[in-house]
Amino acid sequence: MTKGRNLKQLLQSVAQRVLAQNGEKSLYRPLLMGSCDLTSLEAKENLEEAAEWHAQPEQMLPGARSAVAIFLPYSEKLVASNRGGKYASREWAEAYVKTNTLIRRIGTVVSLTLVASGKKSRLIPPTGVFDREALFADWSHKLIGFLCGLGRYGLNRMLITPSGCAGRLVSLVTTQEFETSPRPEGEPCAYLRDKSCSECIEACPVSAISSNGFDAASCFEHCSQNAESFLDLDSAEVCGKCATLRCALGPA
Repeated sequence: MTKGRNLKQLLQSVAQRVLAQNGEKSLYRPLLMGSCDLTSLEAKENLEEAAEWHAQPEQMLPGARSAVAIFLPYSEKLVASNRGGKYASREWAEAYVKTNTLIRRIGTVVSLTLVASGKKSRLIPPTGVFDREALFADWSHKLIGFLCGLGRYGLNRMLITPSGCAGRLVSLVTTQEFETSPRPEGEPCAYLRDKSCSECIEACPVSAISSNGFDAASCFEHCSQNAESFLDLDSAEVCGKCATLRCALGPA
């Protein structure tokens, strides 16, 4: 796997360079990248469990052996702008649209770097694969991020990484073989760890989050209402209140 490790270091460098050239320093912190061996038992079990609604890697790219996930964390200043209130801040909505474009660009360059190395690769866009009636996407960047060792799920159903949960994810599949990145030890969500935090429950404007489950319909309806407040932006269906609290910038 020496070649795979060297190639992964190259991908990390390429991704950071694209961020430095295209990102606004006031919006982001250094990105995180992880990889997953799709032939591993954990990956197979998780993907099989989600098979009813989640596409399998082979459907996305015949011969897929690995996945790569990239998380672009928001800055502390941007996170602070969206705390409190019922609707998303202007800064948060604008960042959502900008970041979808930026992280897609980063993922595209990473994918093209893999192709240049002689392997096949397919990037799955950060948005645009969401079924508005069934209320799920047939490819979950959060699930792939989890399998790639980037973090663990919190009560807010977000992936809590070492850099928190405020940010955007994108992922790709490739025929290149990569080892699975080690997942950070410990439970990053304070509620799941010892029930010492319930800020995301209290902050949700529509009470979609609870200890018993998640009301996807209420969440989506509220995000759609946010989009109506920002008609000059392209598809700003976003809220983010649950991603701006104790675990926003790192494990709680």
